[in-house]
Order: sequence, then structure tokens, then C-alpha cells
Amino acid sequence: MAAAGRRFVPVQVRIAVTGFNAVGAVMLTLALVALGVLLSGMQVDPVAQGGTGYLDFVLFFNAALFLSPLAGVLVFLGTRVRRGEHWAWLSSLVFWGLAGTTAPLLAWVLGAPVSLRLVPVVCAIAMVGLLVTPQARTFCADLADD
Repeated sequence: MAAAGRRFVPVQVRIAVTGFNAVGAVMLTLALVALGVLLSGMQVDPVAQGGTGYLDFVLFFNAALFLSPLAGVLVFLGTRVRRGEHWAWLSSLVFWGLAGTTAPLLAWVLGAPVSLRLVPVVCAIAMVGLLVTPQARTFCADLADD
């Protein structure tokens, strides 16, 4: 127990929450950049020049479908995991599982570079690895408030 009755947050949870916030900030930045590019009118059209539609899709997905709410959910989950809430811990595992599988598959289908396939997988593995440690599981355990 720490001073003033506050629960000790394990290092693994603190690192995971920092990762949640960092990924959320990157997602928000990409969404805002994509929105700015789409609103300013693109000068380069990869599809018309014989390239892939990957850039167009990423800009549309980031700006038109707005990854910013997803970034907000990720930061919200991070704060709830830091408080030790079991539902947030489970939701985070589901989120990182989906991110670790759908992002590389989508990048593969769209013909994106290998780095864009590996980064989400590495982030997802790192976050899940931190969240399933015994310290994090114990911290976020579903304890009855009897």
C-alpha cells in the first residue's frame, strides 16, 4: 500500500498505459494529418499514376472514418487499466488482438510496405505481453467489493 491509501500500480501496467497513450497520440496525429491532406486537395494521385490505392485508402480511413475516436477509446482504456478495472483490462486485450491481426492483414491486402505490417504486430505483442504478466493480471483482477 502506498501513502494515502492509493494502490501501487505495477511497472508493467504503467509502461502499457504509456504505450496506449503513445499509440493514441500517433493515431490522432495521423487522423488530423490525413484530414488536412484531404481538405487541401491532393497533388499526387498514386492510382492515376499506376501505383496502388494504399495512400488513398489510408487517407480516407484516417480522415473520413476518423481514427480519432478510436484513439480516444484507447486512451480511455489506458486510464481505466491504470485504475485496475478488470473490464478495461479484458477490453484492452481484445483491442490489441484485433489491432495485431487486422492491421497487418489490411496492409498486406493493400500492398503496403512490410514495415507497416510489422509495426502494429510488434506493438500489439508488446502491449499484450505487458498486460498478461502476473503483476498486471493480479492488479486488474476482478475482486468483489465485499
